[in-house]
Amino acid sequence: MPDNRTATVLASASDGEPQKAANPASAKWARACRLERLDPSRPVAVRLEGKQVALFVRDGEVFACDNRCPHEGYPLVEGAFGEDCVLTCHWHNWKFDLKSGATLYGGDALRIYPARVHDGDVWLDLRDRPAAERIELALAHLDEAMAEFDTTRIARELARLALAGAGPETALARAIRSTYVRLPDGMTHAYAAADAWMHLRDTVVDPAQRLACASEALAYIAWDTLREPIEAFTPERAAWDTAQFAAAVEAQDEPRAAALLNGALADGMHLADIETALGEAALAHYNDFGHSLIYLMHLRNLVERLGPQVEQPLLLAWLRSLILATREDLLPDFRPYAQALATWRSGSASNALRSDPNAFEGCSVRQALAATVALRDHAPLDVYFALMEASARHLLRFDERHALRADNGLADNVGWLDFSHALTFGHALRRQCERQPALWAQGLLQLALFVGRNSKYLDSESTAQRVIHQWAVRDEKEFRESAAAAVIDHGIGLPIFPAHLLKTWGAVRDEIDLGVPDSVRAALLAAVNRLLAVRFKQRHALRSARQALRFVGTEEAEAAETSDPSSPVR
Repeated sequence: MPDNRTATVLASASDGEPQKAANPASAKWARACRLERLDPSRPVAVRLEGKQVALFVRDGEVFACDNRCPHEGYPLVEGAFGEDCVLTCHWHNWKFDLKSGATLYGGDALRIYPARVHDGDVWLDLRDRPAAERIELALAHLDEAMAEFDTTRIARELARLALAGAGPETALARAIRSTYVRLPDGMTHAYAAADAWMHLRDTVVDPAQRLACASEALAYIAWDTLREPIEAFTPERAAWDTAQFAAAVEAQDEPRAAALLNGALADGMHLADIETALGEAALAHYNDFGHSLIYLMHLRNLVERLGPQVEQPLLLAWLRSLILATREDLLPDFRPYAQALATWRSGSASNALRSDPNAFEGCSVRQALAATVALRDHAPLDVYFALMEASARHLLRFDERHALRADNGLADNVGWLDFSHALTFGHALRRQCERQPALWAQGLLQLALFVGRNSKYLDSESTAQRVIHQWAVRDEKEFRESAAAAVIDHGIGLPIFPAHLLKTWGAVRDEIDLGVPDSVRAALLAAVNRLLAVRFKQRHALRSARQALRFVGTEEAEAAETSDPSSPVR
């Protein structure tokens, strides 16, 4: 904010207006009122060129500012003008320095106007700041709002940014560049959801809904990076080599893999030039619940939207998440995956007659893998559609009591997101295999793992046809509008839950737009319909307490057992 100028009595000018300011080309003087109307105990509000301005006087000096508090619009003329030119808004006790407009307590800065007195009249310079200055100011204020996770201020500053002529893409690119080193585990749902929120924003026309989408994108990034320390990536560079990159990822060697990425970008390569290696790395293991592939799809979308300026930050953040990803195919439950992939590649599978979701619904991990391998000679999309329909059926048949339980073991901490991930992973798989058909084998088998891992949590009393009919979408056009509205106005506190609602709905919407058989379409829409009706249990205080007691009790029992000299070594 430019400094306010102390009111000064100027010499007469021939045109009856005050002498021109130091920068006459930008000044825009307007008469506000007679000086005699102002009293230290009685400020005045005036409307000038569509602006509401509050005027204060002290010791002959005039101060002017927007009459509406930048927080929630309370009239500042009703506030208190105290010592040291401090104006207090009584609504929420925000305090402003009327000399500079700076906020002393609160958040948003206050717009002030230079004032002059000429022949007993108070004149104000109403010129607006240049657009570039207003944009930079809004971006700086957005940084402050995100650092404090002030979601309402994020929305206000984005609205101000738009009025200055810049879209939310400017703020999103800036946020990514400044926060990617504050993600200790690498890329999270926040960046992925940012892409999904911006895509949803593209589909709505209501200004408030569009602003809400942009605000949610930035707010989730703020949440995931709040008070996180900087964990920088290596600045080293190495000549790009696909095999070396794969080896570095397999060895979980972040510095080496990051140096190869840095080298590729420094040599003028872009995401499209190295995406084949990234896709292979994402599906090299059944890892981290499919996040590596899901994030890669959203990363690509963000680069397409925001440009090369976000390539390196996003790629490095994604790489770190890949390096640290859990290798779930090494867990006992999922070890059959390796043999299934080897069998698929050996060409020794039997040729089942048809791909059918009935072959997968309710199957165990081993059964789902076997059924998938048996279809290896079918068109990959046909197998994919059967797995996706089975995944949608599973979401529809999920026994919600598992999500609400407080007496289960750690291994059975299962909720709605476990089921929705199959759909988001499946959609990311299809998009990646459009570019890399060679990835269908491991991708389909990993999708089968999602189907198999969720089977034991189904409601045994429900059937696919009954729940599809129960949650059927009759009017798809109307449902698209209502789904978008429900996601935007989600009312959920923890951002990971609306992000999953959004990403699941987005995956289903985009799948349908890509083209799916009618039975898959019906199951997918019904699944989202049910998911949108869920009221998530966001915290499990009692479950966590019981599991902690059992876990610590087991630790104590094992410690006591091993301290006994007669106890056998296991």
